[in-house]
Amino acid sequence: MDDTSQTRRIYDELRRNIITGVYREGEKLPEARVAAMLGSSRLPVREALALLEFDGIVSALPRRSAVVRSWDRTAVEELFDVRIGLEPLAARLAAARIGQGHDSAPLRAALREAQAATDSRDPLRIAETNARLHGAIVELSGNSLLSQLMRTILARMAWLFFLTADRDTEEQRDEHRHLIEAISSGDERLAEYAMLSHTEAGRAPTLAIVTALRHADPAR
Repeated sequence: MDDTSQTRRIYDELRRNIITGVYREGEKLPEARVAAMLGSSRLPVREALALLEFDGIVSALPRRSAVVRSWDRTAVEELFDVRIGLEPLAARLAAARIGQGHDSAPLRAALREAQAATDSRDPLRIAETNARLHGAIVELSGNSLLSQLMRTILARMAWLFFLTADRDTEEQRDEHRHLIEAISSGDERLAEYAMLSHTEAGRAPTLAIVTALRHADPAR
């Protein structure tokens, strides 16, 4: 396995373990200890932790270490505020490109994958595919700067989607279907409004769940 593949494998494993709570919020991840646990040299671990820091999932510490970031009310509000600023734009641009003749097939494929995940009732699979659905909209926007800006946001969205897996998945499935239909129609304003409405609708229930988790486990 080359260095790039090794880094990606370690990144994927660390990311999955953070999202699912194997590594808890606030837990330190010393480079040497992680390398020993994963049976790896330290360089790919260092590179994987750097990628996770870029994604906003860990924060770097001195002496070749990192710490898992935590969710609180401020972190949730900040994420939703940024999503409200960027995702409706992505939906509008994606609808505009469809109106110009671009294929909506990638969106429909991502929607089918998310729906299948909902049927599976696997929280991690649901979280990952729902984040990929939002990512597919960003990709279809055709705006490379927007795609770059959304990378960190999408990584944190997948994590937050997992933490809030108790939300009504059937309602979210319906919202995603309506969202993809709006974008696929090519109507820019309809798509923009659909994304704005969908995103803002998730703020209050997400805050409620994260607040309840914090009260149940003050160490989070």
